[in-house]
Amino acid sequence: MRVFKLQGSDKSCLTGLLIATSLIISGCSGSDSGVSVASVLVGGSNDISQEDNNPLGNISSENDTPAVVAGSGESTTVTGTDEFTTGSAPVAEPTPDVTGTNDEAGVAGPIVGENAVAGNAPTDAPTDEAVVGDIPDDSINGNGDTSSFNGDNQTSNGDDVQVQAAFAGGADEGQRTDDDESPTLTESLSLAGPFVRDATRGVGAPSAPTGLTKLLAGENWIQFSWIPSTDDQSVEAYEIYRDGQLISTVVFDASYEFDIVNWQTTSYMDCNFTRFDCSAPNRQPLPGTSYSYSVAAVDGEGQRSDRSAAVVMSTTIAGQESVDLASFRQVFNEDFNGTTVDRSRWKTSLPWGPDLIINGETQYFVDTFGTNNVVTYDPFVFTGETMLITGIQTPENLRQAANNQPYLSGVLTTADHFELTYGYIEMRAKLASGSGMFSTFYLFNQDFYKNKPEIDIMERDGARVDTAFQTYHYFDSNQNRRSTGERHSSPTMESSSGINLSDDFHTYSVLWEPQRVIWFIDGAEVRRIEGVRVSDEPMNIITQLVIGNEWISGVDPSSLPAAVEIDYIRAWQR
Repeated sequence: MRVFKLQGSDKSCLTGLLIATSLIISGCSGSDSGVSVASVLVGGSNDISQEDNNPLGNISSENDTPAVVAGSGESTTVTGTDEFTTGSAPVAEPTPDVTGTNDEAGVAGPIVGENAVAGNAPTDAPTDEAVVGDIPDDSINGNGDTSSFNGDNQTSNGDDVQVQAAFAGGADEGQRTDDDESPTLTESLSLAGPFVRDATRGVGAPSAPTGLTKLLAGENWIQFSWIPSTDDQSVEAYEIYRDGQLISTVVFDASYEFDIVNWQTTSYMDCNFTRFDCSAPNRQPLPGTSYSYSVAAVDGEGQRSDRSAAVVMSTTIAGQESVDLASFRQVFNEDFNGTTVDRSRWKTSLPWGPDLIINGETQYFVDTFGTNNVVTYDPFVFTGETMLITGIQTPENLRQAANNQPYLSGVLTTADHFELTYGYIEMRAKLASGSGMFSTFYLFNQDFYKNKPEIDIMERDGARVDTAFQTYHYFDSNQNRRSTGERHSSPTMESSSGINLSDDFHTYSVLWEPQRVIWFIDGAEVRRIEGVRVSDEPMNIITQLVIGNEWISGVDPSSLPAAVEIDYIRAWQR
């Protein structure tokens, strides 16, 4: 099920539903400094996005350390088999990059310690030639000063400076203690809250937002963030301008989770059609098009700051690339030609186990390798050339053992056996048909204390026979509300072929490279995203058959048994 809300001047809600679950709050203590973080328990949720396959919470999994050699920046980890090859060393974590004009660039350095508040960049900031939101490949190591501040009217003795989460109803003060893994300086400076309060500034409008930085972009959407403004009291809203026209206002709205995320992280997506209404004429960005963005801050007295320096950002355009595997080496190959699931390559349970229900799913994943498994059904059927993950109605005598779930199904993950950073990953499969049959193939990082990225290579609701979905998810390091950070997702992108994807085998693949992800169906590019928020962390390969969840159509029991039939799963790296 999708949730929509009008964005811009008309903030009335469309019909929707939020998953109501409890918040996970991190009560962190930090170093002694003049900056404090204020937050409060609000009526949000720690739910998983309908497109997510990973639950929130501190569920950890022991991952293998990548085997590394000098090379192209890719890494591969393999455990339990001699058949695979190791890759090469991971790319070093990039130094944050700051964009903007000479007098409006983002500040450098984290907001921690005494006298540390947001300001403007030093006068030796990048020249106007670099004032674009699209970060070039040769600039990922950054060129911003990482230690000095000289923001006008924004310095303080530290004692009166507080970074406010600006939630009504109280505060729970604390400080972050974990490492900030944000890829940009702008995002790092936005982690403490949506504005900086400096009582020494005196009355007047807030400071202008600075450091606008593109995080991700697709064909018809762009996500960016900015450094929070400073005010003597509070900032109550940020106005978003595109090509000089006001298109939306970011405010705190406790009734809508995605408004909270935008506000808390001073970020915005133009235009998130999965979560907001983007149907107005000329509202949605166009593929392969550049737009100029700026942001203004509004305080509690209605005083409006100057607009930030305008930054040009571009959408992507799909259909421009094919992959020649001659320049790649194969690092994983599963042809499913045997008679049982290969224990040296696969696990049959997700890291949180079969009994935790996520996304309102109604199947029970039978862990055929589990030492305590008492469900005597094997969903993995081998034909000699293919493997079927087969879902059925739960027999009554197995219902209690199956956590009272009405359906049984299976999942395969390479967790603890194989992971990779960057590469080309492909599955050839015939997808399950029928309402509520949700075939999925994705990459997932199981380190729940990091940014937990997920690349959904293919998701498909059996009721929409010719359509496959592609989505990207990540969590930032903002722990003001949750120890997991704030969840961000691309819009749910979809590709319709006019062909019933259950009638025959098709290939579903992704090219994952630094700062870009490209999706393919039958070798043809269908979607792409680009930006600094593309994961550089190792991920596992997962495929499964979900039966019913809160996002897709209802389950038609007459469609069972149903199966995803897989010919192969393979991975290559340069």
